[in-house]
Amino acid sequence: MSPVQKLINQDLYNKLYDAAELTKSEPFARVIAHYDGDGTSAAIVMLKTLLRLKKRVHLTYIKSLLGEDFRNVVMEYPDSLTIVVDAGSDQAQFVPELEKLIILDHHFYKPSPAKAMNINARDFGIDGTRGACGSTMAMIFSLVCSERNSDLVPYFISGMIADKQDLGGISGLNKLLLDEYSNLFSNERSISLEGETLLDSLVYSTDPFFNGITGKPEGAKKILEECHLGYDQSPSSMNEEQKRILEKKLAGQLISQKCGLEAIKYLESDMMRFKDLEFTSKELSSIIDGNARVGKNSVAVQYFLGDRALKGEMLAAWKTYKTRLIDYVYRTMKEIGNMSHLQYFYSPESEMAGKISDLLMLYMVDQNKPIIGFNVGDKTTKLSARGTIKLVKKGLNLSSILKSACEQVGGSGGGHDVAAGGVIPKGKEKEFVELVNRILKEQGKPESDSQ
Repeated sequence: MSPVQKLINQDLYNKLYDAAELTKSEPFARVIAHYDGDGTSAAIVMLKTLLRLKKRVHLTYIKSLLGEDFRNVVMEYPDSLTIVVDAGSDQAQFVPELEKLIILDHHFYKPSPAKAMNINARDFGIDGTRGACGSTMAMIFSLVCSERNSDLVPYFISGMIADKQDLGGISGLNKLLLDEYSNLFSNERSISLEGETLLDSLVYSTDPFFNGITGKPEGAKKILEECHLGYDQSPSSMNEEQKRILEKKLAGQLISQKCGLEAIKYLESDMMRFKDLEFTSKELSSIIDGNARVGKNSVAVQYFLGDRALKGEMLAAWKTYKTRLIDYVYRTMKEIGNMSHLQYFYSPESEMAGKISDLLMLYMVDQNKPIIGFNVGDKTTKLSARGTIKLVKKGLNLSSILKSACEQVGGSGGGHDVAAGGVIPKGKEKEFVELVNRILKEQGKPESDSQ
């Protein structure tokens, strides 16, 4: 029995085995990946797996998961094997006739009579919000194809972090995989900083986001001086006492921002170091996600497939993303709309709305009510909603709320209980937030003290 077979139930293994056998029988495979950090990390796992099987491959990123848009993308190659990662379960209904379609997903979905091989973590008792992401599903598929693909674990970890499934502790199938392949990395519990110098690490820190320090060199210098640390000192060079002093100072900053325990816990994380990669797990995830958010997905993918000449371009795109994101967060803070049970804002870029929502919800706004970010297009408005694990434990399920509210205004939506998204007709934003606010009120979500 292979290691992966011991980690998952037999029904899931059998489905993955059938999918692997179909893949091995085809000369060409098309991969369709959701455009974000999890989807792009999953794409790296899939491409490396397929190339090792000597397959010809084609990679496409997908942003819109609306039925017509999804069908148009998939039907570009209707006769070829298509593998969809980090999406697809809820969209299979729009390509019901396709049989050579493998879906590796973890989102909530509505079952349909489609002929696709729809392999969703949730159908096998796995928590698709915190216990398995798109990269997790790609990883177990890859391991079923061949155990030698275990060296792709860093990219599974990258996707897991990008999807925030490490927040509050790694669990579920994610933890089982990490425990099984722990020999592939060293683990160090440390402050969640990334970058070559402490000054850069603080200035470009977005997770955590330190108000007045992130994106503010003078603020970052001040806190380093108070901790008697050098601007050019590397994070890894700090001794335990220096780490303790800096962490205490940064924790105080988060407390002053009225962050919840969920965010404060994220100040410290497991930093994994891999034998053949120069980046820590946090840096790897941030770089892949950052490139994806500025439309440079393929740069990161090509680099990690072996094209080392792209390193400079990849890191430059990462810094561009960080700079843009930080600016958006500060600007958005001045324009937050408040309702009794809901907060909302307008994002300048659809690719950034989800990440802005993440950071605002965790670090910058009222923790007692979820937030929704809108990006208004020519005909439709995309939206990203975020809550907290604390709110979910009180009964919040943004996936069901957005699915219902989007449909009522002529759109569609869904996702996770703590994070969801959707698309609605342009001009329906006011009606939509009023509807969501009413649903939250009827469900008895706690009203914020600050209105």
